[in-house]
Amino acid sequence: MNIELVQVSRWYGNVVAVNDVTMTIGPGVTGLLGPNGAGKSTLLHMMAGFLAPSSGTVTLDGRPVWRNHRIHRHIGLVPEREAVYGFLTGWQFVLSSARLHRLPQPEEAARKALALVEMEPAKDRRIETYSKGMRQRVKVAAALVHDPQVLLLDEPFNGMDPRQRLQLMDL
Repeated sequence: MNIELVQVSRWYGNVVAVNDVTMTIGPGVTGLLGPNGAGKSTLLHMMAGFLAPSSGTVTLDGRPVWRNHRIHRHIGLVPEREAVYGFLTGWQFVLSSARLHRLPQPEEAARKALALVEMEPAKDRRIETYSKGMRQRVKVAAALVHDPQVLLLDEPFNGMDPRQRLQLMDL
């Protein structure tokens, strides 16, 4: 699957977050590098269909991503920001994601995703008790639960120890 951005810009009032970006991202691993405030997170959120470009278009295999809920079947997003509910267990969080995707066997999908990120031992603990690296891994599990063809990761290694980073890179 290809993500294509054509003359994409995003601004907030007078602040330009992204300015006239055109690129095509194909299969494989692609990294966005730049200093803080360069617009990397804004680009990822537009690619995931969670943020509208102020101008330009973002498509996944020719289909617009903004206001296209069907696209979410193909995309998984791990945001940089804390996007977890601390009162839930890891199991409940990932299972909720599976159910939101209306998977035919949500429990099995949640089990598989938690195993993939090696979070089975802590799955019954509340997320608020997790370390930063564990919260990152449970966010990855929730993003992977529906087996997306495209996975967008925003600062995925924050808080992870070296072994966890290597495991996620292999994954």
